[in-house]
Amino acid sequence: MKISACYIVKDEADELRRSLSSVAAAADEIVVVSTAGDAQVAAVTAEYHAALYEFPWRNDFAAARNFALAHVTGDYIIFLDADEYFLHPAQVRPAIESYAARMPAWDLLMVRMEHYVSEGDRNHMMTDVLPRVLRGGDVLCYEGTIHEQAVRYDGAERILCYADDRLTCGHTGYMTVRSAEKVRRNIAMLEADAAEHGRKPWHAAYLADCYFGLKDYRRVLELSAEVLSSDLVIVGGRSKIYHQVIESMRALHYPDADMLKYVNAAIAGYPDLPDFYAERGMVLCGLGQYEPALASFIAAMDRYEDAVGIRRDDSFFNRDVAARVAERISLIYTHLGDTRSAEIWAEKGRRYRSEEDLPAADAKPRLTACYIVRDDAVHLKKSIESLCAYVDELIVLDTGSADGSADTAAALGARVYHFAWTDDFAAARNAALSHVHGDWVVFLDADEYVTPETAGNLRDVAAAADASGVQVLLVPWKNIDEDTGEVLLDSFAPRIFKYAQERRYIGRIHEELRDRGAVIKAVDVLPPERLELIHTGYSATLTRAKGERNLRMLLAEMETGADPERCLRYLAETYDRLGDARMAEHYALRDIERGRQAAVYASSSYRILLRLYGARPQMRDRRRSIAARAAEDFPELPEMHAEYAEACAACYDYAAAIRAAETALDTPAPQGGLEPSDFTQEAAVQLQRRMGVWKKIRAHERDVRISACVFVRNDARDMETWLENAASYADERLVLDTGSADGTREIAVRAGADVYDFAWTDDFAAARNAALAHASGTWASVLDADEAFFDPHEVRPYLAMMDVLMPDVDAVLLPIVHVDEDDGHREIGRAPHIRLVRLGRRLFYEGRVHERLQKVGGEPVFYQEPAALPIRHVGYSAGRMYEKHVRNLALLAAEIEQNGIRPGDYRYLADTYYGLGQCAAALLYAREALAEHAVSFGAQSHLYHVLLDCMEREEAQLSDQIVEAERACRAFPLLPDFHGRLGLLYEAAGDPVAIAELSRAMELYEMPADESGESSAFSMWAGEISAARARLLLAAGDRAGAEAALADAFDAGTAREAAVDVYAALHEDESPQRVLDGLRAQIGTDAESLFYLYCTAEGSGRMPLAHATLDTLRAETGHAPELPPIYAAVRDRASEERPTYLTGLLAGDVRETAEILLRVERVHTPDGRHLYRRLRALLPDVLRAFWRYYDEPDAAARPDTAEGYELVRDAFVRTADDAQAERVIRCAGAFGIAHVRRLADDFAAAGRPAAALAALLFYGEAGGTADAAYLYETGRACLALGKRDEGGAYLSRALAAEPDNRKVRELMELIQ
Repeated sequence: MKISACYIVKDEADELRRSLSSVAAAADEIVVVSTAGDAQVAAVTAEYHAALYEFPWRNDFAAARNFALAHVTGDYIIFLDADEYFLHPAQVRPAIESYAARMPAWDLLMVRMEHYVSEGDRNHMMTDVLPRVLRGGDVLCYEGTIHEQAVRYDGAERILCYADDRLTCGHTGYMTVRSAEKVRRNIAMLEADAAEHGRKPWHAAYLADCYFGLKDYRRVLELSAEVLSSDLVIVGGRSKIYHQVIESMRALHYPDADMLKYVNAAIAGYPDLPDFYAERGMVLCGLGQYEPALASFIAAMDRYEDAVGIRRDDSFFNRDVAARVAERISLIYTHLGDTRSAEIWAEKGRRYRSEEDLPAADAKPRLTACYIVRDDAVHLKKSIESLCAYVDELIVLDTGSADGSADTAAALGARVYHFAWTDDFAAARNAALSHVHGDWVVFLDADEYVTPETAGNLRDVAAAADASGVQVLLVPWKNIDEDTGEVLLDSFAPRIFKYAQERRYIGRIHEELRDRGAVIKAVDVLPPERLELIHTGYSATLTRAKGERNLRMLLAEMETGADPERCLRYLAETYDRLGDARMAEHYALRDIERGRQAAVYASSSYRILLRLYGARPQMRDRRRSIAARAAEDFPELPEMHAEYAEACAACYDYAAAIRAAETALDTPAPQGGLEPSDFTQEAAVQLQRRMGVWKKIRAHERDVRISACVFVRNDARDMETWLENAASYADERLVLDTGSADGTREIAVRAGADVYDFAWTDDFAAARNAALAHASGTWASVLDADEAFFDPHEVRPYLAMMDVLMPDVDAVLLPIVHVDEDDGHREIGRAPHIRLVRLGRRLFYEGRVHERLQKVGGEPVFYQEPAALPIRHVGYSAGRMYEKHVRNLALLAAEIEQNGIRPGDYRYLADTYYGLGQCAAALLYAREALAEHAVSFGAQSHLYHVLLDCMEREEAQLSDQIVEAERACRAFPLLPDFHGRLGLLYEAAGDPVAIAELSRAMELYEMPADESGESSAFSMWAGEISAARARLLLAAGDRAGAEAALADAFDAGTAREAAVDVYAALHEDESPQRVLDGLRAQIGTDAESLFYLYCTAEGSGRMPLAHATLDTLRAETGHAPELPPIYAAVRDRASEERPTYLTGLLAGDVRETAEILLRVERVHTPDGRHLYRRLRALLPDVLRAFWRYYDEPDAAARPDTAEGYELVRDAFVRTADDAQAERVIRCAGAFGIAHVRRLADDFAAAGRPAAALAALLFYGEAGGTADAAYLYETGRACLALGKRDEGGAYLSRALAAEPDNRKVRELMELIQ
């Protein structure tokens, strides 16, 4: 009989050596299949004279195993994994030979596998039964890319034989926790296999095992149900499925009664296994059924001693579990009053423990477990049960429970003490410590428990720490949402420490262990395989309530505590858990300003900031700055250098990123100390991989060739800036001049640019295409002349990155930052536009204006960059825009006339009319643009801004404005803009939810979350929104919040008037001089600022403040304006006379305002247009309605009556120029031609023949009666304008119509 041994191995050389030594004596031939070409594996194979075959790995375990089978010739085949080995090598061959003689002939020999969680530790092992010896002779093969199964070629049922202990194997693969990455890889392979070969129940079984490893317990239950409802036979049994179902239900806090159904089903299927009897005992204890529980526990122990089931199925029952079950039986007997039986089982428990393989140390430290609890009986029970078998003393301090927590603790053997709660966790913990008798303390919260896999190590880790002088142990602390099973956070917590009289806690909340106030520095960190805590206190249903409680206590300690700065880090953590990123950032920044602190996990604030900034590309500069400081403050932590590397890469500084990554990889993670490292081997591998990509990008930078292309016309004021900026990054600068007459071309020539001439054809696309035609690079930047990169040195590495990582992208949209050069270069908005174009892709532009990039034969691939390479754009400055809009409207009109309306044109028309101040027309086109659903990259949000602005200026119903603002919020929930605008509208409507929307807007502004690259104009609104928040917070009585919001409003600088008004209201109980001093500190102390404050105070009726401002102006400048006389006039009149007096003044003001409006309309400057809009808004309703119609007669609704027109008719007659006169004539005609005839007479009477003639001609064309009087007036107007022939013709017609008209005859005679 020939026995072969097979292996498939990647790189486990040491494990392979141990395994080969266990089969060498039994095997006649050994075949090793190497899947990674590892040299050490080859060397070990040679040591045992085994045959080595190479098999390139292709994510298919069955293929690799079948390849190995093809190279063996034995009658029986041992097939072990490299990390498996026979415990009794000398008995392997005799055992196989004895089983070979059995009939019927078997296919698979099942061996017992002992899975160790630590080296040689059989006390806490798990066992199952696996097929590790196969019949040879081409009977069997493997199927399944992962979790492969041995099946018969002929499809017949496999015959199994179960081996005795002679063939028992050990397995060390569970000594290292499977990484989440590896588990997810296995999931992907299983899903791929199911997709390729058809899904089978065994796929669900192994998927359930994977998700159990990821602690996705709900998914485990779904998949397990699929398995249990099938007839699947898993070699080795299905008992593991039941184990996973029960543990998942326990983790998700299913009722005990529901769990009992599955436990009973498991017992029915596996009546010889001890595991499920023990599970039933636990469940029945939870139901308070102690006598049936006792029977189940005893049945479990009987089956463990018999060991029949353990030899045939998966089992988690071991000596450690047996000891715990025996101790539980003892406790139940004690509860039932049977002290004799209790002692018998207690002795059995001690016997099981005495049989454990213990280290050589004789004395073990005594352990005391401590708790403080209030109304948390369910969690407390689970926590105590997780460790009670491993500690010598249980102390529970109850602070006022009403749910039976104290009774639960007592029933589990704890000594219970009562303590009056004082909102001070340190005081409660110290009270518990006063009762401790043990050498070491395990101080857990009620919602924490020790994992079953590691609980047995409690005493060992304390003993090891004791021997090494360590005083505090940081225990791996896994936070799990108990509602979903989701892992929320992996961290470390100081939960085990050596007891000392002077060792006590400080701090009302987030209390810290100290020695007489001093930080304890003898700290060590435990690996999770030694000990691990599960914490469920941060599940979604509990987090907010706990967080708000903690926040209240922390803020109280900040006010009254002896060391308030200690709370900064904890406030940052609490706000972070509550989802308030803005406040988390605030306190984290304050914390790191203190420098590195001697405290456990002092890097927490850095970690919070790096996570917040890392998730927001717009904050990459802040991220880099904080990461640099973190690496400097915590140089021993490799993860901080890794964070800095990632931050540098996010800023496209790949050289710095590579240096930082190398430092991270060369820095060993600290073993012990106050600052545990979370830089895992998996993280190191990932960083190594990332660094390889960065090096590739860095090397590629030299191959990138950039052509900076621009077309210009009379752009001399911007040309030098563009040329200098382009010289910083481009290999060539191409300037296409379309007819400049201001020296633009000459500037470009002197700078060394390549200049080409191009005849302008009113076609932007044609000009862009002509410029690109001269480019010879691999990429073209197509910035306009009024644009420049803020940091041009990023361009080359960015494009190298695009080549390496996104080679399919044709063009990149970059964030354009619009700044107003006429207003201190203040940012006025942002929007993405295509500014980087990959050459050689058959790309071209089309469209006379607002040109679009197209691709021959397909659609171009765009990438929208959310943060990098921002471009400064001054073309939207107030002094430039009006002329641009006039030009663009003409080009748009020409293109629409030529090609008709195309998708996107409504958007451009809305934007252009909005820029021209014609809001009624803009509103119509904005609605059309939104209705056509022609989405534009990054510009959709701007369309909502146009819509809302126009609705406001056109005085749409407030409710309608709110509806549209809500729609904008739904469309762009992560942009701050529309939350802010909606909040302002809610405030105007008196809706109390206004404050929530305004606050959300500020949070999103300060901690950006939107990565879509959508345009934002929030900087324009930040001041007004902050002032509104301050106003509402003040009304709610939150003065501190109002002060903070007001500071934001002043910092924004865009709503000074509103901010000044809120400030005055906030400090109205102070003297006017003190209010003035405070305001000057905010906006400036110069005379101009002082005069502004006077105007604002006087305009808002805050006369004491106005007087104080005037006095200060006189004192500081020697002169000051006088208060308007109206104040004295009103003061001198009796109260009953004041309304009549003011009404009379207002009538005159209305007439004068109309005349001023007409004059201001003719001032074509940004200030003039702004003043025009403000004055129009001040008109009374009836006049304002007419004036909107006058401004946009083709878009705005005509008023129902001519009342408004009649009120301002005289102002037009006296003040309008000819163009304004023509417009008002058309408006008058809309109310009826009689109004036009009357207006013509008024113009004539005022000596304005041109306007009179225009009105008369309009009257005639509109169908007015051409009687002698009309013809006479028309002729007279023509004569006044020197149009003798036309005037004579009209007079002749008048005389013909009425021969006896004396006036006509006399005038005819006069001109003849």
